[in-house]
Amino acid sequence: MVIDGKKIADKILNELKNEVAKIKNPPYLAAVLVGDNTGSRRFLELKKRAAESIGIECRIYEFPEKVSNGELRKKLNQIVKATTCAGMIIELPLPAHLNTQVILNAVPEEKDPDVLSQKAQGTFFAGRSLRQAQDKLAILPPSVETAKQIFEEYEIEPKGKTAAVFGYGLLVGKPVSHWLTGQGAAVTVINEFTESPAELSKKVDIIISGVGKPDLIKPDMIKEGAIVIDFGFAGTEKGIAGDVDFEEVSKKASLITPVPGGTGPIVVAAVLKNFVKLIQNA
Repeated sequence: MVIDGKKIADKILNELKNEVAKIKNPPYLAAVLVGDNTGSRRFLELKKRAAESIGIECRIYEFPEKVSNGELRKKLNQIVKATTCAGMIIELPLPAHLNTQVILNAVPEEKDPDVLSQKAQGTFFAGRSLRQAQDKLAILPPSVETAKQIFEEYEIEPKGKTAAVFGYGLLVGKPVSHWLTGQGAAVTVINEFTESPAELSKKVDIIISGVGKPDLIKPDMIKEGAIVIDFGFAGTEKGIAGDVDFEEVSKKASLITPVPGGTGPIVVAAVLKNFVKLIQNA
């Protein structure tokens, strides 16, 4: 079965629209774009349109590719400290000369819907439950929230299942593997140094990938009936592609996300869900 990411995202957005309607004069979301990366710009525009669809203003701030760490941090501090700004997202990747974590740390934890500043990550990786973290950060990283929404929609219980997570990046692999472990799944992280990855991945119940390498995962790397969630995103001659050879892998998987139209729309909705929670918890 192919997972309909847009359907899940629309359900989330409709719920958020009702929540935003209860907020008098909702503050705005700041979105930062550095340089002129076509893919980043496209994704940011999707976030802006989704935000506006639920009644949230999203202001995009653009900076030249050659901006320095110090100059960018100064500008971001000025933007995020505005009382009417309740959140900031910084579109990744940033230009290579910038220190990504230093820039992400310009976003205060209470205004960080992407959960990418070190303080926000610290709260998440400390393993606190949502209830325990209520006073500080009652939100999950967008990739984790996306996986959670998919599991809930299709009544999948991670506890007791085996999982392979391809990649250990800041956006997908690291937070998702941590969350799955906390849910009681037996998780194997597969990276570029893993020997015989296919031998590991074809034995597991759940495969999640966020590498950004088209057709990385082939049908001989999964077992019959596996659940496959693809966060990969890359441009090819044929268009946008994920990490999974969708056409062939879909013949074996019990559930699989397409690219585009799978995890992407849910990630956008998850960011906005986090933003609304931050407003409510302020």
